[in-house]
Amino acid sequence: MDSMRKMTDTLTKDGNQVIDQVQDVAGTAWEKGRATLKDLRGQGQEAIDHVQKSSKQAWDDAQELLHKHPAKAVGLALLIGTVIGGALMAMRNND
Repeated sequence: MDSMRKMTDTLTKDGNQVIDQVQDVAGTAWEKGRATLKDLRGQGQEAIDHVQKSSKQAWDDAQELLHKHPAKAVGLALLIGTVIGGALMAMRNND
């Protein structure tokens, strides 16, 4: 009976040590995951800010070009429309 108690105590002690180790590993993994998520969130926000800034700059440049050269802008729009229309007509005729 005494040996069963010792074995039970040993198993309990070993089990508790394993549980503590698992909790430590899980806690460390959790903290690393949170830090990684925070870092990725920051990188994503930086990318969004960069895209917004770039698109605003492109829009401003396009408006400035349109105001400086309205005839060229109309001509370019007509050329692009003609090319797209021709491509669509060619695709339609192939079907």
